Amino acid sequence: MKSVGITGPPGSGKTTLWRAVTGGETKGEVAVVDVPDPRLDVLVEMESSRKRVPIQIQMVDVHAGARSAAAAMGELRKMDALLLVVPSFGGQDAAAALSGYQDDLILADLGPFENRLERARKDAASRHEVPALERAVAHLEAGQPLRSGKWEPEELKAFSAMAPITLKPVVVVFNVDEEGLAAEPPAVDLPSFSASAALEAEVGGLGPDEARELLGAYGIEEPVLGRVIDVVYRLLDLITFFTAGDTESRAWEVRRGATAPEAAGVIHSDIQRGFIRAEIIGYDALVAAGSWNNAKSKGVLRLEGKDYKMVEGDVCHFRFAV
Repeated sequence: MKSVGITGPPGSGKTTLWRAVTGGETKGEVAVVDVPDPRLDVLVEMESSRKRVPIQIQMVDVHAGARSAAAAMGELRKMDALLLVVPSFGGQDAAAALSGYQDDLILADLGPFENRLERARKDAASRHEVPALERAVAHLEAGQPLRSGKWEPEELKAFSAMAPITLKPVVVVFNVDEEGLAAEPPAVDLPSFSASAALEAEVGGLGPDEARELLGAYGIEEPVLGRVIDVVYRLLDLITFFTAGDTESRAWEVRRGATAPEAAGVIHSDIQRGFIRAEIIGYDALVAAGSWNNAKSKGVLRLEGKDYKMVEGDVCHFRFAV
């Protein structure tokens, strides 16, 4: 399960946005939310599945549970991606707020890298890391996040012990008031969009139809959770595949470019270890056939081997022997 940490400067509306993406009534700082995917509903109906299992993602209101700024930065290091909330309401300078907070994240990375570099220079076993660490420190000292650099695999391996915050994928959400929804967000070099955290949190506890109607009145076609998931999946380079049957229909996530055995391993390591082949059909082709059994009888299922690379929307049955 992927974790997304919500962060941002004080007063930006982080907790309000967390409530919006987690349904409006969630308590605490950590919530597990279902990834919206209407394709799964179609598969459940088509296969008369007794169980529907969506992909889930963990949303963490990092600062709400941290006792200090340093503790919050430590929690951010554990996240797969960051949702950076920037205040863009009440006449606030969103660009300045974003720049200032990015500087805070850069400084949070600089200290651990400087300490690691100092130790590596004194330790013969770690001295091979020195050139990579020197480059990273220079990059951070220049006010640049690590994600803006080009790093070799061995350099990234040297960085892994610090779990650098500025190497993580970031989505910027400009938190606007209702009047700001029609305005274009500031141009930034990160994936970004505008949302009204207060409005979205208000509709979080409503039913789907009522929420859609209220958001539609403000020109919002998709709730903020869907937009967050879409951007995070693209940043993490993930795709969705499915398994479907009368017992359950289920969505799974895997990195883009994964082979069929790797996708099988997402389900269970034994399936990957004993992988023989996969029966695969694209979601659209399966819907056109009407059911898995129909697709099988019509001969439109494909048998794929160990070298097959998974495609978004593949529906699979894996054959294996352990």
